[in-house]
Amino acid sequence: MTRDYWPAIGLGLTQIMGYGTLMYAYAVLLPHMAEDLGLSLSSIFGILSLGLFFGGLVSPIAGTLVDRFGGRWVMTVGSVVAGSSLILLSLVETRAQLFAAILLAESAGMFVLYNVAFASVARLDLKVPATRSISIITLFGGVASTIFWPVTLWLYNSFGWSQTWVVLGVAYLVVTVPIHALLLNGPERDPEKATTAVQADWPELTGAARRRGMFWMVISFVFSGYLMGAVMTLWVTNVQDLGQTAAMAALAGAVIGPFKTVGRFFEMVISRNMYPLFTYALALGLMFSGFLAILSLGFTLPGILLGAALYGMGDGIKTIARGTLPLALFGAKGYGARLGWISFVQMGVNASAPFVFAWITQSFGGWWSFAAMTTVLTLAIATFFLIPDPRRDTDDTAQDRRLPEGQ
Repeated sequence: MTRDYWPAIGLGLTQIMGYGTLMYAYAVLLPHMAEDLGLSLSSIFGILSLGLFFGGLVSPIAGTLVDRFGGRWVMTVGSVVAGSSLILLSLVETRAQLFAAILLAESAGMFVLYNVAFASVARLDLKVPATRSISIITLFGGVASTIFWPVTLWLYNSFGWSQTWVVLGVAYLVVTVPIHALLLNGPERDPEKATTAVQADWPELTGAARRRGMFWMVISFVFSGYLMGAVMTLWVTNVQDLGQTAAMAALAGAVIGPFKTVGRFFEMVISRNMYPLFTYALALGLMFSGFLAILSLGFTLPGILLGAALYGMGDGIKTIARGTLPLALFGAKGYGARLGWISFVQMGVNASAPFVFAWITQSFGGWWSFAAMTTVLTLAIATFFLIPDPRRDTDDTAQDRRLPEGQ
């Protein structure tokens, strides 16, 4: 049984590297790159937004490849390209080169980050339920910001942004390529005979409820996910605008990671009894509380630390729900492709977040940028209540109660 946990543990380690280098490093390095490349803050984050948008277009392809061939070579090749693209970022001298490098990095990221990791571990024939493996993967990934915001800042102060990208790229290749190649080589489930790896009394949605559930779940995911890119890229800038120093902003940002892990550990401990709809509701509530603390108390050190902790716990749990809720509502067959299409829609909309919130920060200030994020989160909560619960006795789901494991 112990060996069945190794794929999830290994993927957890690669998610630390993936999010730390392919996402969190931008918050520290892009403002300094903007100065050297002669770009404004909104312009350089606009380039990042375009890279995220076009990179997200390949997400359905990545999910479909995992469903068909498994995750081993999909993630191994993806990690080689991702690490190489980080090194290429060290060489950019023009706006066009920066866009090309970010586009390559974010496209490769769709083959190595959470969605593909979730689908890859769900394909493996393990004794550990897929929902538990997903929780373990995210448990590790929560410390990415804690490690990489301070480390990236130290590297920049020591070597400059160009050499920092080289160090990050080489480190990513050294850590992730062997893990993806060696730990995802176990036996896999037949995709044509996939069964839901959740409790038998968690039926799938069917009929009109299935279509309605997919629509409102994706809409809510879009709103709640719209914050992720903005927080990762603008946290330091916004917190400084509230009156904190750069070092204190980085420290408060570093708090987010451990509390992501705290939230995920809490979820993992009680996940046997927690239905994913409740998991998602808990995540949204904690995130909302965090933003309220930032808006009301963020000018003080205790306030910004409390806001970071609450947001971190909520965002950590939300990442688990992003993997387990589609599995519970719609089943395991086609799970990778389904996550890919959900990511495609999310990335298509959410890619604009760094630019939009950077413009708000630049035009109105960090407090108003955080206020806009809170408004978006309110919309995520409102649309959550429109997602149907398949456990209720309805005409669309009653027949599924007679089928084992939602099949």
